Amino acid sequence: MAKQPIKKSNNSKMIVGGVIVAIVIAFVIAIVAGGSNDSASSDTTKVPNSDGTVSAGENQPVKVVGDVLEPLPESGDDSTIGLMAPTLNGYAFDGSNLSVTPGNGKPYMVVFLAHWCPHCNDEVPRLIEWKESGAVPTDLQVIAVSTAVASDRPNFPPSQWVVNKAWPWPVMADSEAMDATQAYGVSGFPFFTIVGADGKVKARASGELGTDRINQIVTAALAN
Repeated sequence: MAKQPIKKSNNSKMIVGGVIVAIVIAFVIAIVAGGSNDSASSDTTKVPNSDGTVSAGENQPVKVVGDVLEPLPESGDDSTIGLMAPTLNGYAFDGSNLSVTPGNGKPYMVVFLAHWCPHCNDEVPRLIEWKESGAVPTDLQVIAVSTAVASDRPNFPPSQWVVNKAWPWPVMADSEAMDATQAYGVSGFPFFTIVGADGKVKARASGELGTDRINQIVTAALAN
């Protein structure tokens, strides 16, 4: 009986074809993944232009000069009292230069505020009332720092929030990394730091204080 011819299988062709397809798919995935990684790792930190200006924004770059302050403890003595406060070189929402420069012969009160914070929203009118009462020392430089900006939380954007609140003093926009907030050891909102004319920290406080308490803290701090 004659032997039947052996038919060659197409498996080898299918295997080769499958390998080629797998290589192509892997190549495409690598390209997509590489593009995605590039996008995710790109530095989005806002930096000043070559002429030192920045565009308007809810967050602005902040340069900290000097030693950062330890966070305010929940209880006990504040170890930062008597230390030199760091300088904050930053910008307002509109991109104009704004700085906190301790040791320039003028005392400062730096108020850290978050637009979504209910305690901040309650305290801002009290600070305005304090100003309108005439109790604010004439040489005291009051500057707010808008920080912890979140587009998905109430009262965004903060640049409009401070307008709606009729905030009467300059406002520095903190960086996305919250450099100013970290430099002053902020432990909650609102947060107050009183810096004397000598540039040293005189008092820090967190939370709602009220008009009378604010006035007491400022008066006592600047008397030292």
